[in-house]
Amino acid sequence: MKQATGMTASQFEQLFRDNYERLYYHAYDFVHDTDVAKDMVSDVFVNLWQSRERLDGNRVLSYLYVSVRNRCLDQLGSGKRFMPLLDGVLAEMEDFTDQNWEDYEARIRRLRQELGRLPERARHVLRLRFFEQKSNQEVADLLDITVDGVKKIVQRAFAQLRVSLDEKMLNLVLLLILVSID
Repeated sequence: MKQATGMTASQFEQLFRDNYERLYYHAYDFVHDTDVAKDMVSDVFVNLWQSRERLDGNRVLSYLYVSVRNRCLDQLGSGKRFMPLLDGVLAEMEDFTDQNWEDYEARIRRLRQELGRLPERARHVLRLRFFEQKSNQEVADLLDITVDGVKKIVQRAFAQLRVSLDEKMLNLVLLLILVSID
């Protein structure tokens, strides 16, 4: 689809079918709530339909991703708290084309691969600490280790990621972690 102006209902429906699921996961990565993520993506598609005459067809995916991201940040109330990191990681997204989004998704796949290369214990600690939002003390209690042990595992994991990822990718990791913290 090259142009959003005059988007037909069938073109819109195809765009929705092709992108709803990945936009849902994009939202879910921020808010960690199935219903909220679905509502946000649905609202973004409603807004797209209502503003279809004003959009550049080459930037429709960019509009969708940026709109979902902005709604998530509003929901989290974290837009101001993490603005310096967000600016560094997400500034380029404003003008993304379809090809840029494919590159972005490739970077996310690479990030997941690198996280998968971490030792199982490190992945488990990172999951508990950042995605389940447990404190260092809670993680230590669950795993029967010291708080210093939790901190060392996290530090080693980041050191390993620093070696294998470039700065943009590492900033993306930090952003994902920061967004997941209350």
